[in-house]
Amino acid sequence: ERERERESEILVKSNFDVSGHGGDGFLKFQDTEEMNAVELVDVFQQMHEKKRYNELLFMIDTCQAGSMVLPIYSPNIIGVGSSTVGQDSLSHHGDHEIGVYVIDRWTYYTLEFLEKVQPNSKAKLEDLFRVFSTADIRSTPQYSNLKLFRNRRLSDVLITDFFGSVRQTVVFNQIPDEPVKNHTNSLESFSRKKVILESTEIFSDVDPFPF
Repeated sequence: ERERERESEILVKSNFDVSGHGGDGFLKFQDTEEMNAVELVDVFQQMHEKKRYNELLFMIDTCQAGSMVLPIYSPNIIGVGSSTVGQDSLSHHGDHEIGVYVIDRWTYYTLEFLEKVQPNSKAKLEDLFRVFSTADIRSTPQYSNLKLFRNRRLSDVLITDFFGSVRQTVVFNQIPDEPVKNHTNSLESFSRKKVILESTEIFSDVDPFPF
């Protein structure tokens, strides 16, 4: 019973996307901070041990991105990088007015695919991975050990499990004593959880758009 409660409290499915300058085993943030592969996989393992996720999709677009996904060893994580070790991740196009590139090729084709995904889409994760053509992105995508993703095959994983889905939301002004009925199984009795839902009436005199 406690385990079922725990599963209902954790983040079931999540995606973690990062993009920036990097190299073999690291990613930079604004040229002031960096994250290395050892720290990253340690965070994932701590999340696994503390049951902070059920399934996690990690996507990274940077030079030598494969060096950030290959060390992943925690279960039920899919890691995909825009380029293999020793390879650059190239830009797609630039803005001539400001004189800089505005998006990388791997991110461009990823967004192009995801922008077409509707909440009721049946597209699978392997459909997204097919978009990563070396002719288009001009680099070789690198994946973590997919055998670690034990729950399902990629051909069974819906894109909307991680992107663009719409979850049914039920709003209450007070905590119900009985389990919620006629909704998804993930909604359980709120009386067992330490959640306080404040009445929206206390904010009725506040202008949500003061500008």
